[in-house]
Amino acid sequence: MSAGEPSVTMEAEQLQRLLDALPALISYIDSDERYGIVNRAYERWFGEDSGSVVGRHVREVIGDAAYASVKPHIAAVLAGRPQDFESALTYPKGGRRHVRIQYIPHLGAGGDVRGFFVLVSDVSEQKRAEDARRFLADASAALDPAQGRDAGFRRVAALAVTSVAELCAVHTLEPDGSVHARVVAHADPAKAELAARLARRSRTRPEPGTPPSPLHEVLHGGHGRLLPDLAGHALADADHIAALRELGCRSAMIVPIRGDGCVLAALTLASAEVADRTSGAADLAFAEELAQRIEVALQRVRLYDMARDAESEARRRFLAEQEARRAAERAAQRMAGLQRITAALADALTSEAVAQVVVDVGVAAAGAYGGAIVVTAGDELECLKAAGYEGDTVERFRQMPRDAALPLTDALRTGAPVWLRSREECSARYPHIVSTALSGATQSLCCLPLVVQERPIGVLGLSFAEPRPFDREEQEFLVAVSRQCAQAMERARLHEERAAFVERERRVALENARLYREAHEADRRKDEFIAMLSHELRNPLAPLTTGLELLQMSAQMSAGERADRDDRHILATLERQVKTIVRLVDDLLDVSRITRGKIDLKRERLDVASVIETAVESVRPLLVHRGHDLVLSVDPGVFVHGDRVRLEQIVVNLLNNAIKYTNPGGRVSLACAAIAGDARIQVTDTGVGISAELLPRVFEPFMQARRTLDRSQGGLGIGLTLVKRLAELHGGRVEALSAGHGEGTAISVWLPLAGPPSAPAEAPPPPAPPPALEAAPGRSGARALQVLVVDDNVDAAEGLRRILQLHGHAVSVVHDGPAALEAARASKPELVLLDIGLPGMDGYEVVRRLRAEPELTRSYIAAVSGYGQDQDRRRSREAGFDAHLTKPVATAQLLSLLAEAAPRG
Repeated sequence: MSAGEPSVTMEAEQLQRLLDALPALISYIDSDERYGIVNRAYERWFGEDSGSVVGRHVREVIGDAAYASVKPHIAAVLAGRPQDFESALTYPKGGRRHVRIQYIPHLGAGGDVRGFFVLVSDVSEQKRAEDARRFLADASAALDPAQGRDAGFRRVAALAVTSVAELCAVHTLEPDGSVHARVVAHADPAKAELAARLARRSRTRPEPGTPPSPLHEVLHGGHGRLLPDLAGHALADADHIAALRELGCRSAMIVPIRGDGCVLAALTLASAEVADRTSGAADLAFAEELAQRIEVALQRVRLYDMARDAESEARRRFLAEQEARRAAERAAQRMAGLQRITAALADALTSEAVAQVVVDVGVAAAGAYGGAIVVTAGDELECLKAAGYEGDTVERFRQMPRDAALPLTDALRTGAPVWLRSREECSARYPHIVSTALSGATQSLCCLPLVVQERPIGVLGLSFAEPRPFDREEQEFLVAVSRQCAQAMERARLHEERAAFVERERRVALENARLYREAHEADRRKDEFIAMLSHELRNPLAPLTTGLELLQMSAQMSAGERADRDDRHILATLERQVKTIVRLVDDLLDVSRITRGKIDLKRERLDVASVIETAVESVRPLLVHRGHDLVLSVDPGVFVHGDRVRLEQIVVNLLNNAIKYTNPGGRVSLACAAIAGDARIQVTDTGVGISAELLPRVFEPFMQARRTLDRSQGGLGIGLTLVKRLAELHGGRVEALSAGHGEGTAISVWLPLAGPPSAPAEAPPPPAPPPALEAAPGRSGARALQVLVVDDNVDAAEGLRRILQLHGHAVSVVHDGPAALEAARASKPELVLLDIGLPGMDGYEVVRRLRAEPELTRSYIAAVSGYGQDQDRRRSREAGFDAHLTKPVATAQLLSLLAEAAPRG
């Protein structure tokens, strides 16, 4: 047979018989990773039930897990490199086995790799035997007589779960017949705490009349027990077996550890796999050998203890005398430490100061390397002071829940000290904190509750760098320290509460004084505002009353006398005064809308010069009337992005204020320029000025300087408030300057400049005509309509009736909702003027009922209301109104409405 080529002289059948006779697993795999030849041993491992192996892919035969492990070796042998390696693989049929695998490349005539030969040897038993021998040697070394029996058990258990078992436990039989778990160890650290909890469930005696569990049998002198399948065991619900199953173990061995002619303990080794008959017997023999070695070690421990006891007795007498002297010295030192703590605590008036003293002085007096004070804070404990610990340790315990399983929380919950004399004791009682939370320098610790009137308020924790016995004298001293600390903490708490109470009372008094001043000021401003409002409303009411009396006198004159009389001046006066009242109401509504965020700006790119020009024309009659000079300094080309109407309102209000508060013949200046990215509009006057006291509050609503009884300036004190709010809506700001009384005032408004236009500037389009219902001219000659007026204000209804009748329309008038429904059914009006605020049945309900009448579907129904904001118009439209008029209704609006309603008739 030449190297690299299969034999051509031997018949295939003879070759197969030869391969089948060999115990090793032999196969040939081609370059596509498919089997070409396998012997019977290989077929038994991977074939038979699932069919022949020949022709199948390696992954399909050995499974994904095993294939992932051998894939790199397959790639190497197909590259021409022989492979020889050992691995622990899990096969679908063969289970987990430790194998030695050899891959030999099959080279073709041209040197290319056509496939490879595979030789697999099962070395599981040898490996297990090697591991067992190594473990027994390590276990023997771990059983140091100087460490004591339990320490030896723990070290053996720790070794066992790293190599030969998932779980190792040692149980002893107590004098009362209960079982005690001395040591429990698990290979998975995450299950260690669960294993310890489940082991504690074994501390019970079997009920009378029930068969004993395997663990009880072994402890009572029985032979070692092999439990190959825990799930199928007859006593699967026994505490010990149930605990093993809950931890994921599927088989176990329990063997006795003997000594002095009796069973001293029972050793349990549990595995996550089901044991077969052959391997199980070998494992049981291994466990019994381990138990025998433990027996020998225990004998050595007893001999060691006897020798040590003899030596200890000799030393005991010697040490007793020394200990008596040291005890006297320690008592003196502790007394001195208590005195130092007491003296230092006398000056500590806060909880933090008390904690500082105890941690600084008390830790040193106790001989600890670190200490901390934690206090209750609701459902948590909060670290008040700590010293001697690393930063991460302090941060970990900065706050902790009160129900945490910690020595600190146990001391707080029980009100009794917790003494942990060694790291081992801490590990036994709090295994979860030894590796995760306990500082490496801590070898012992104590937690002392701070008790006030039988109520724990916190805990003093002390950590020691060496194991401590915490004898009676030391415990008494440390408890005395904790009492001193608790008393000082309570004293500090009472002092802090008293100080806090005094501070609260002081702040309450200051707050009450402030609230009284504000309430008094608000009441004064309210009274002043009501007086102003009354004055401002009575001013136009006086000429209105006089004008009405003159018109009544004119109505009583003869025709000839009336012909010689011209009432146009009276009518003009009435019109001016009505506009004054409307302006007052509009200003109040503007302040309300801006305050509630109901103003929507219609922004456009504006030249401020055009806005100022319009505003100046609006106030020119007042300027002429007051006899002022107006000085303008307006730079052209200053553009802002704003609402033209609202910007005009800003300038008009500033000019009105300057004109009103400047004595006749004064000077008012208005300037506009671009300064540092803003457009600045400044109005300056030579008027009465503003006092330093009033200047910071001049933009607040209803703020005015004190007036004389003649109230010559007029107004409600809201003009500057509107200026400020509107400027802020535009992203700007305002400022008022005055040197005092008689020194004039300068008010400036800054608005952000607009950027360059996106397209070449064009002449602004002419303003759109106002809506038809707001300012349309009256239409003379419109056909007569049947009109129904509904208003509970008799005078308002009568006024509308007279105007409509003068224009030739037939009018019916009613004053409530039910009467409106009857009148509409009777007259079938083409136009209904319906007040919303009717008594009993409001206008919304009336319009809904009118719309439900089939004969009134073509009627034009307009709402007439004192409410005219956007939400009011939207609500009336949703209720079924065709239009919304705001009181007072101008004649032009009414005629425009008639023109809208006429086409429906």
